[in-house]
Amino acid sequence: MIKFYQVLGLVIAIVLSGCIKDSNPSRPAYVYIENVFFEADTMLGEGSSSSNITDVWVSVDGQQLGANTMPALFPVILDDNFPTNSVRISAGIKDNGITNTRTIYPFYDSYIETIDLEAGRIDTFRPTLHYPANANVILVEDFENPNQPIFTDDKDGNPNTEMVAQMDDVFEGNYSGSVVLDSANLDCTVATSVRYYNLRGLSATAVYLEMDFKTNTTFHVGIIAHYGSSDTETLYKGGVNPSTSWKKIYFNLTADVYGSNATEYSVIIRALKDVDVADPQIYVDNIKLVHF
Repeated sequence: MIKFYQVLGLVIAIVLSGCIKDSNPSRPAYVYIENVFFEADTMLGEGSSSSNITDVWVSVDGQQLGANTMPALFPVILDDNFPTNSVRISAGIKDNGITNTRTIYPFYDSYIETIDLEAGRIDTFRPTLHYPANANVILVEDFENPNQPIFTDDKDGNPNTEMVAQMDDVFEGNYSGSVVLDSANLDCTVATSVRYYNLRGLSATAVYLEMDFKTNTTFHVGIIAHYGSSDTETLYKGGVNPSTSWKKIYFNLTADVYGSNATEYSVIIRALKDVDVADPQIYVDNIKLVHF
């Protein structure tokens, strides 16, 4: 809220100082990003349009203006060599959910618009981004087909612990997933029954796992690298911390995939009963595996 009023005050000051084209070359134009949206193509099987875009990265005519949380106001010193201006807007996320690892999310395309910026004027943008054409969304578990679950590979050996579709606490649609865990069943470890291949390109191109979640206890997410026959390696990427509201997290699996040099991969989720949490409640939705 404080940031909103700071931006609002700056906008008002600029407007009151005059919004007509100015002959003073040192007076900047302004690019104002109110919000950035994401829209998946359901016809292409891309699943939900849920996102957690925390930052916006902006460049004008190839010059990087920086990154900021939204709403964000960027001053632009105009160059007479550019009669029109190319504004590029990219979505920023918290890599692996960590605040100090903010980065551009490679699987949302950038918004590019050619516009005639003017000194003293504020131009407002509210772009909608999409998955780029060369992105491969190879896993989409939205739990809307409860009779065809994807996380059915029981790794803990206990049939009483599993991931199931439920309707008690739903992020969107009719179902979300739930990890079954209680005082009698202390470990729930499940993986996808399907193995995914061709994650490794010729170069170290990005691989991410997206997931919406709501939980009152910590759980872990990772991949299982399959090297052939029964030789495997489990690589846990990180923990998901408790949240009383639904959130989205993006796990960067690039280094894990290219460091393991496996032929196939499956996704694994593990939750252990915390002695301080009497009634563990772990909900997940829109689990996606995306690569180039």
